[in-house]
Amino acid sequence: MINKTLKKSLVALTTATMVAALAVAVPTAARADGPTCSEVAAATKYSARNTQLCSGVDQFGAKYEIAMPNKFNGTLIVYSHGIRKNVNLPPLPVIAPKGELIDYSPAIAPSNEVAVALLKQGFALAGSGVQVQGWNAAEQSLANVILIDQAIAKFPKIDRVAAWGSSLGALSTQIMAEQNPGMVEAVAPLCLADSALSEITMAGDFLWGLKTFFDPSIKAVGYSSGQAGYVEMLGDLGKVLGVLGALQAAIKVNPIAPAWPSTSTAPATLKGIPVRSAILLLGLISGISTQSKTYDASSGPKGPLETSFGLAISPALAVLENGADAAILAVIANYDMEVRAGGVVFDNSKTNYAARLGDDGDVFAAGLSGKTATAGMLGYLSALNPAAPRVKADAAAVERMKQIPEITGALTVPTITFTATADHITPPGATQFLIDQYANAVAGSKSQKGLMVNIWNKPADEYSQFDSAGSPITPAAAPSGTVHCNFTTSQYLMIAKLLTDAAKSGKAPSSKVVKAAIKNDKNLFVDPNYRAPLLKYRQ
Repeated sequence: MINKTLKKSLVALTTATMVAALAVAVPTAARADGPTCSEVAAATKYSARNTQLCSGVDQFGAKYEIAMPNKFNGTLIVYSHGIRKNVNLPPLPVIAPKGELIDYSPAIAPSNEVAVALLKQGFALAGSGVQVQGWNAAEQSLANVILIDQAIAKFPKIDRVAAWGSSLGALSTQIMAEQNPGMVEAVAPLCLADSALSEITMAGDFLWGLKTFFDPSIKAVGYSSGQAGYVEMLGDLGKVLGVLGALQAAIKVNPIAPAWPSTSTAPATLKGIPVRSAILLLGLISGISTQSKTYDASSGPKGPLETSFGLAISPALAVLENGADAAILAVIANYDMEVRAGGVVFDNSKTNYAARLGDDGDVFAAGLSGKTATAGMLGYLSALNPAAPRVKADAAAVERMKQIPEITGALTVPTITFTATADHITPPGATQFLIDQYANAVAGSKSQKGLMVNIWNKPADEYSQFDSAGSPITPAAAPSGTVHCNFTTSQYLMIAKLLTDAAKSGKAPSSKVVKAAIKNDKNLFVDPNYRAPLLKYRQ
């Protein structure tokens, strides 16, 4: 049962500590009224009957919601949403066709369907919109601490608190739990993000590669201050879309030997290499998955291309499909982090991309067009090539980003991870880092054994489909295990049950219990011997 006195003490201590650490980012504290509650609001927004929906704003300006069913079972589940854009966007093809405003709204569950199902089971739900967007892991952790206090104050019948989150929200949830033992009874980081520097290294490497190979006019880093920098960022988004569109068109015309974009200033000798090989190389050295929504990096259309497509073309097309999201994220995230930190945070001044490629050079030799072509591309990306200028970060800016807490693995409550092996935004290496940190904490007597369970979501070996002409068909719904945080309602509810049972018992679910929970889902597995590759920043 919950120790409300302990939690209130933790809230006061955490709030004071985090506000001091985030003096630049967190606004001056203001008076906050308690939430207003309405059953009509719950029915209108979530189609939830016999439930109160309470809405409020905390002392730092973060909007929050608490949904309390009339037949409450004693457990509150706090949800943390993933990263959201920190700037308003005008209408932009693909990215924001109708324009997009910064979203400060709270989310109490991964989806409305999940929220309604959990409310029907008697769980209370809560979530904060957070007062700032972008890379807000620290602010989100603080907002959740305050939210838990608000929920307990409003509903003293809360007996226990479980917390889960998606992507950056998973990182925020994990940080909150590790830094505040006793705040929650169990956590479930879903599609976990790594640190800011890890994530921006992955996305930034891919964006830098696009710039270097295909369009050196992309600014990528070092945006100006004020309105000028915002305009530069929007310009980069347009240029990235232009490059991606040109690459897609070239591959459609000639998938075997597609031409390089007209914006590329690479020498003719380099352009003699099929551009798909350059795309694949960028994915491999940055850590972008070679399995995507459409391409499984294995199968091909029936006919003469059946074998070569899977070996040489499909991995590159998967990287291009995934890399589009990564490049767009890199532009917006770089801009966000530079504004937040006051300088450039991406750094590849000493990166050895040949070492980064490693054994993948042999594994994907066909897709890279052989060793000679691979060496030529790596040579062009070398720090010795003046046509490929490297980026040096601002030391003070990097230090400011390092002030944002990272996960330590010092677990004090049951922790259930859920991770897709082909997630292209938060690769499985982020979860692997948490697993390694936890093992170190156990070895150093900073945590107990048996507190972590890891569930992996792996796509099928073959899932690509082709029409009668042999052209790939992009599915309406992404195959399980691919793209970002691509989980079904039934999978979310399965995790929620494991999470809330663990919060009630104080124990992580046993292997037997987990295997029974996932037995009907062929994409899910639990294997203590499975090891995902760490993000490149961690290697």
